[in-house]
Amino acid sequence: MKIRSASVIRCPPRWLLLRLESSDGEVGWGEAIGDLHEEVEPALKAMCDRVSGTDITGIERITQEMHKGRFWRDGPVLNTAISALEMALWDLRGKQVGAPVHQLLGGPVRDKVSVYRNLWGRNPEEFAASGKAALDEGLEMVKVSPAGPTSTTPSDTELQGILDTVMAVRHAIGDAKLAIDLHGRLTPAASRRLLPLLEPFDLSFVEEPCLPDGSVHHLRDLQQLHLEQRIPLATGERLLSKRQFADHLFPSPVVAVIQPDLSLVGGIRAGVEIGAMCEAAQVALAPHCPYGPIQLAASLQVAAASPAHAFQEFQSLGGAAGGGTPGGGANWAFNLLATPFVVEDGMVEVPNGPGLGIDVQEHLIEEHMDAWNPHPPTLWHHPDGSHAEW
Repeated sequence: MKIRSASVIRCPPRWLLLRLESSDGEVGWGEAIGDLHEEVEPALKAMCDRVSGTDITGIERITQEMHKGRFWRDGPVLNTAISALEMALWDLRGKQVGAPVHQLLGGPVRDKVSVYRNLWGRNPEEFAASGKAALDEGLEMVKVSPAGPTSTTPSDTELQGILDTVMAVRHAIGDAKLAIDLHGRLTPAASRRLLPLLEPFDLSFVEEPCLPDGSVHHLRDLQQLHLEQRIPLATGERLLSKRQFADHLFPSPVVAVIQPDLSLVGGIRAGVEIGAMCEAAQVALAPHCPYGPIQLAASLQVAAASPAHAFQEFQSLGGAAGGGTPGGGANWAFNLLATPFVVEDGMVEVPNGPGLGIDVQEHLIEEHMDAWNPHPPTLWHHPDGSHAEW
């Protein structure tokens, strides 16, 4: 079987999809990260040119050649292009043999996957209202990002805004599970001051309590935070390779939850292999998934095949062209997936259709392209004008 054609599809609001069509007419889908568009889109197009017309001799062989066939390796742009390709190849393979990807990975270890979404808001009241909306959607777990620009060594007074948001959300959602994402906006010193103040809110985890850089010093700081207080810590969405995840897990874990982004680390097989490392280290696997439903479908295949998987982030269960509403839920203009995933009792069923188990309604994308908005992250500044982490 050959790759007859490969193309990049823009899907609003900001998702970059990879479409592979095989010589027998099957179509496989992958998804890159929805950021760095000016760099990622040309990389995807270049990869499409390289693989068009080639024999599908093996998924791992093709991705190895894409990754190691040039002098320069790794980096978010190359890695996300390879990841999208790998997802699409698995989708094609599953359709070729008539089986879901998780069956090709050894079969499912679970039938359903616990899921959560981020809350949308600009103040504690809106975040709380978004939390109530999430419960109405059937969710039993949510995540909120409560931190704004934060100084290197904040006072308790400066941290009060974070506590106010977490308190409002906890009050709104009752006993439902709550995680928070600090998004690397705090230094290790600032997180050391904040984390004890968060203990009363019974958090499932705190994500990126400090900015990851992969250095020995960062791993030491993170492990100290992990061991010196009770709240589970999470990290991984910015890590690029299995080696980086191994450094976070062995010889002793530096966090309790690992969050690989399948659109960044190499795709589905890399996610399963990182999950195996998590299982060995007794650490939870919870893949990062802030983009579209194709990335979610790939993540659910990993969840199905990975014993260490604990919960799955999502942004879209199938909708596109729109996004989150402050104080509410998501507002999508159309369904990219013919059959969106459904949340019931906080979980979605593992997709059992061939490949990724989804039917992509490609024909609906073009009529909604006026909603294409590949905006970069907000630039934040401290009061003195210097850069603040977003």
